[in-house]
Amino acid sequence: MVSERPLPVLLRLSALVIGASFAWGSLCAQSDKKAALEAERKAISDRIAATQGLLEEARDDQQRTTQELALLKEDLDLRQQLLSNLRQERRAAERRLDQRKGSVEVADAQLDALKTEYAEMIRVAAKLEGSDALWSLLLDAESTTQAFRRLLLIEEYGRNRKAQAERIETSTQSLRTELNALRQERTELVSVEAELRSARDAAQSGARRQESLLSELRGQERRLKDQLATEESRRAELVKAIDRVIAEANRSSSADAGFSATPEGRIIGAEFQANKGKLPWPVAEGVIIGRFGTHSHPTLPGIQIERRGVDIATSSGAAVTAVFSGRVSNVITIPGGGMVVMVDHGSHRTVYANLAQVEVQDGGDLRTGQRIGTVLNLGTGNKAHFEVWDAAGSTPLDPELWIAR
Repeated sequence: MVSERPLPVLLRLSALVIGASFAWGSLCAQSDKKAALEAERKAISDRIAATQGLLEEARDDQQRTTQELALLKEDLDLRQQLLSNLRQERRAAERRLDQRKGSVEVADAQLDALKTEYAEMIRVAAKLEGSDALWSLLLDAESTTQAFRRLLLIEEYGRNRKAQAERIETSTQSLRTELNALRQERTELVSVEAELRSARDAAQSGARRQESLLSELRGQERRLKDQLATEESRRAELVKAIDRVIAEANRSSSADAGFSATPEGRIIGAEFQANKGKLPWPVAEGVIIGRFGTHSHPTLPGIQIERRGVDIATSSGAAVTAVFSGRVSNVITIPGGGMVVMVDHGSHRTVYANLAQVEVQDGGDLRTGQRIGTVLNLGTGNKAHFEVWDAAGSTPLDPELWIAR
């Protein structure tokens, strides 16, 4: 019966609409991936620029130092990350382009099929209008209600077919526009390829500079050993000072529970713990050149260096700031090693060392980002030393797990 023909066509029409929704969802996911890669690329480029600035400062020093070597290594690592990011961007763009092409082909096929079916509907409608067939269709109905429904169905079928044809044609034009945009993006990828080559050249140049400096420093073993002895002496003084302060705090805990036991201390302590991995850096711009734990010396064979925190290379005179709210528990002077500030955060303690001057006092409350002092250059480059401890002060923790990446 003619009256039954619109139903399966309308069902196929619904399927086309659903299929188009899935295609668009997949393309949106690809767009999100592109945005994420571009954001990552910018972040890496910013870090490279910051490292380059610190390298320029390091090269201005009269003596070549292991800090410059560490900065060169960080710069090389970042450039390798940039290369990886650019390659991912290129592959993602190619996938998006292929997917868009497929979507356009599917949309074109759907549109052609729809136009064919629509033309057939017009032909049938014209035939019905030109004869008594339409009246027969309506008069054959079992009731007036059924006849009216048949008439409405035919009219609705015509409207839906035309409207859907217009929608699919509009969607196809939109897809073609995006395909043209992606062709342009492919052209732009040529410049990305050029940037890839430039990044590879820069990475290779950095590797050569690193090897050259490493060779030069190896030829200065006596000076480096003397420098290391001085650094180790300062580090030992810092360790003793911190251990002494913590021991005194633990001895007095029976008489005075301290900041961690106050309501404010408990609140700040819980918030500090909740912000693990999200704390701001203690300097505005810096590169970690000395990591937590025990590591081999970069140039002296058989020498191990142990750190209870991290060393962060930064610019000359850089401000050192609190990574979280808390209360200053101690301000210490290390002979020949600058000043040290310890901050109680209730559940944890933080330590800021290698300070040229201090702008806080014992017992003073701090807010996140408040200036504590300025970094000191002890002859081996501008670097801040930063530590994180548990509340009891019995265990130093890796600061890289606490500050934002």
